Amino acid sequence: MSDPTNQGYPRNDEDATAFLNGLTFDDTAPVPELPPTADEIETGMVTTSVKLPAELRQRVKATAAEHCITASMLIRQYIEMGLAAEDPNRMIRFADVVRVLSSLPETA
Repeated sequence: MSDPTNQGYPRNDEDATAFLNGLTFDDTAPVPELPPTADEIETGMVTTSVKLPAELRQRVKATAAEHCITASMLIRQYIEMGLAAEDPNRMIRFADVVRVLSSLPETA
């Protein structure tokens, strides 16, 4: 693994074997804290009902599944981003940036 272009990654079987044989297990190391579960995140939340067209609901569910989160979490994140965009203390309103960037033609 002396090749400076491989950035420390094994490039062949021998390098991979040497890397794996060099690993050690330290059972005295502290266990890192796990991220909160969906149930823990949902604690203290209140329910708000929103009516969506069926197609939009399917898009929300599909996008949430791609990100491995619930539809509720995705909707909450998007609302938080939208509200942050309206923050008057920003130098440039985020909503204005998004509007301008989304109006640009797509490039290849």
